[in-house]
Amino acid sequence: MPIPCTRCHAVFEPTDSIGSDFRFCQDCWERECSRWWWSVIVALALPEDQDLMTEHDLPRIFNPDGTAENPKDIVGSRKPALHLVPPSANILEAVVFGHGADKYGGAYNWRVKPVRTSIYISAAMRHLAQWLDGQNDDAESGISHLAHARACLAILIDAQTTASLIDDRPSVGKSASLIQKHTKAVSLTSPPQLR
Repeated sequence: MPIPCTRCHAVFEPTDSIGSDFRFCQDCWERECSRWWWSVIVALALPEDQDLMTEHDLPRIFNPDGTAENPKDIVGSRKPALHLVPPSANILEAVVFGHGADKYGGAYNWRVKPVRTSIYISAAMRHLAQWLDGQNDDAESGISHLAHARACLAILIDAQTTASLIDDRPSVGKSASLIQKHTKAVSLTSPPQLR
């Protein structure tokens, strides 16, 4: 049976409101009543208030138009999406870091004594060259050459961001412009090796 809202006097069906003894229409309810109060009721599951709300009422209270996101989702979506890095790569890189900690005197040793760019670039390039030529795993450690190369680059990134990098790169060259100049335009009709 329709009843008038005690605030705006609009006539509404009580089934459209929240709770059997409720006298506000949905719009006034959302403006006047604390959403946090209802979250407390739900969280505590007070027995005497069980008839006031069901799980079906929550979306209308906390997201009446269906567009709001969880506040953590909004904040979290602006931060680096670490889940995009493949776990297998992280795991193998961690194995390499464990091997390096044993071999070179502890984890994060490059933060204690600065490291030279050329040493780690050369090491990464050696691991990549061996992998490219068909050797999947490093002969000494038995761990993937690709994971070793990643570890070398991770050390460079960390050393650069923590000011423990000795930047001994040569003076600025023309690699970027040469790559751009010699990049061939490809299309969907190009041979597969050029796609």
